[in-house]
Amino acid sequence: MNKDSAGPVKKVTDIVVILGSRLIMVGSEALGTSDNISIHVAEATTEELEKLKSAHEIRLVKILGEGGVHGTTT
Repeated sequence: MNKDSAGPVKKVTDIVVILGSRLIMVGSEALGTSDNISIHVAEATTEELEKLKSAHEIRLVKILGEGGVHGTTT
């Protein structure tokens, strides 16, 4: 079935997804753990949000060339 013919896809905007406890890694090195991690999602489909919530591994990749301050931590 063609997704385009199924009608409009429901989008959710400005939602916080609570991911729970996670191991924090950089490459293959474990740096520590977090009791609770949450992510603010600007826009996603309900299907994408379910995939995010149930994912065993989630990667964060810095987008190069974007505006903003580099090297800042909060």
